[in-house]
Amino acid sequence: MGRTIFLLILSQYFNYMGMLAVEGSYDKMHALLKQNIHPVDILLMMAASEGDKPKIEELLRAGADYTVKDSEGRTALDKAASDEIKDFILGFSVQKA
Repeated sequence: MGRTIFLLILSQYFNYMGMLAVEGSYDKMHALLKQNIHPVDILLMMAASEGDKPKIEELLRAGADYTVKDSEGRTALDKAASDEIKDFILGFSVQKA
């Protein structure tokens, strides 16, 4: 049941970010899931790439790991939209520790 909820949330986030309109399908989402990356970590990578601070904070509070790598070896920090977003992720993680 938990995986189904995460898939729904992940699908909604793809729609929110307009990825379905750009990609035309959920292929990218399914490819990430096949790598056994936890959905919350996938969402963090996406939120970082969009610079979505509220979503990043929410995901980090939920336990997302910014060091998880995708198939290209990139982390949420690598995908961050700006240095400001990288600093935000690192700063939040230090505060949390």
